[in-house]
Amino acid sequence: MAMPSWDFGLAALKMAGGLFLVLALLFLVLFLLKRYGHKAGLTRHLSRDLQVLGQVSLGPRKSVVMVRYLNKVMVLGVTDSSITLLTETVHDHEHNAFASHLEHSQTKNPG
Repeated sequence: MAMPSWDFGLAALKMAGGLFLVLALLFLVLFLLKRYGHKAGLTRHLSRDLQVLGQVSLGPRKSVVMVRYLNKVMVLGVTDSSITLLTETVHDHEHNAFASHLEHSQTKNPG
């Protein structure tokens, strides 16, 4: 019966070390993207036109949220499975702002 070769154990150790190094590098890149990605413009930004005005919790995973987008203020019912528009108001002094912004975004990103 032949003695087990130490070469196999050394190769397995090198492979495990390489795997650990690659995983550590991936986690480092993920951490750096989460930490500094928004400064480099790599993350999605919410529009400055969209604002959360308030939120009231109604129970576990249920809430009512008031948001403002351009000249519209909307009250939304939010649950785990759906978002429902409860009411919406439009401010007349900015009436054309929403329509013009919508047209501009559709011509900028057709389809």
